[in-house]
Amino acid sequence: MDKLLKYNGVQEALKFLREDDERTLQEHLEMCQIPAPSYEEGEKAEYVRKKMVDAGLSDVHVDEVGNVLGTWKGTGNGPRIMVAGHTDTVFPRETDLTLKKEGERYSCPGIGDDTRAVAELLSLARAMNAAGIRGEGDIVFCANVCEEGLGDLRGIKHVFKNMANTEGHYDGFVSIDDKNTSGIIYQAVGSERYLVTFHGTGGHSFTGFGIPNPIHAMGRAIAKISDFQTPKNPKTTFSVGVVNGGTSVNVIAAECSMLVDMRSVDAGELEKLSAKLHQAIEEAVNEENARWGYGTLSSESTGTLDDNNMTAKSSVGDTAGAVPVNADNGDRENSAEDDRITVTFEQKGRRPAGTQEKSCQIVQAANAANQAIGMETLYIGAASTDANIPISLGIPAITVGWGGKGGGEHTIHEWYESVESWKGPQRDLLLLLALSGYENIREYQLPRINPKGK
Repeated sequence: MDKLLKYNGVQEALKFLREDDERTLQEHLEMCQIPAPSYEEGEKAEYVRKKMVDAGLSDVHVDEVGNVLGTWKGTGNGPRIMVAGHTDTVFPRETDLTLKKEGERYSCPGIGDDTRAVAELLSLARAMNAAGIRGEGDIVFCANVCEEGLGDLRGIKHVFKNMANTEGHYDGFVSIDDKNTSGIIYQAVGSERYLVTFHGTGGHSFTGFGIPNPIHAMGRAIAKISDFQTPKNPKTTFSVGVVNGGTSVNVIAAECSMLVDMRSVDAGELEKLSAKLHQAIEEAVNEENARWGYGTLSSESTGTLDDNNMTAKSSVGDTAGAVPVNADNGDRENSAEDDRITVTFEQKGRRPAGTQEKSCQIVQAANAANQAIGMETLYIGAASTDANIPISLGIPAITVGWGGKGGGEHTIHEWYESVESWKGPQRDLLLLLALSGYENIREYQLPRINPKGK
């Protein structure tokens, strides 16, 4: 990095980034007032597209899923690298996005995560253009969609789905998506998310008493899930995050549901936990049915999950031709032939897990870039970010922090302070040039990954 700093063009670009900080802040504040929930980022995407054109990037376009991409062409045959920040936020479209300022602190839902990063992408492009500096490989700027929640990394999944051809492959990836400017995330926390729906016939709580109750079955399932034992290392977690169902206190619900989240940095542990979840829910359904004298249901899986179909379905319980077993249902009125509960699983998200060593090339390149700017690296380790996708594919990838200070992310009280905020983009400039290779500096240059079949 010391060698990079000696080049006049690099110094000019670093100076530009500091002087461009006010403009970056202005664009940042404008964008945070544009509604952009996952799957609804179009208005912000158009704002970014125009700015990328103005910044001098080539081949600026919005792809099939809404990602905005533009390329800063390299000087030769170096690695192809992507730098990204996501345009979506966790907030519904109707959220009040009024910008507030108190002292030097701005507040607005989504002002940090990840709107600041998108603003920094634009400043980085302007700096490279103004100084006329180019790495050896192409650097692709990406303002991507659907990083948050049930967006399920859709934007970056789409970007990396064409690694088998020359135009679709990347040799490295840097995501800007953390409030700790000097932070480096280099491990991918994988996740599986399910909407689990319990179905019954429903009825009156008194006259219909004696039939299996979907909410009771869900309660049995939650009790089993709460007793799961998972390893602390690799850290593996589970949570029932949302429950829904029922219409009134005096009604046996015909349907209820829960959203379940499971995470781990280890793909094998996540797979085992998912199998345990399915088994526990099947047992809970069978126990509730048996409680009211109905026989055991068999499990049937029917679904898949891919980039084009974000919901996979499977089910427990084919009730065709079934009849109650030893039913003792009292004086229930209007009894159906079979009131057994069934359950369906809809996979609402799947983020792959993956690990890299702290000592690996891309991590240490970011560490060196931090030090060159005068920052001490914070090794955050594991998180769930857009970098999950390339890490899971064996592509060098990290997530780093944006400049300035922030907090309250994912709440309506999210805030941002523009304190030495140019340091984030300055670090990213050095990092991208080092990974790409610049002039005769190749200490941290990433190797090129040959597309499959090439």
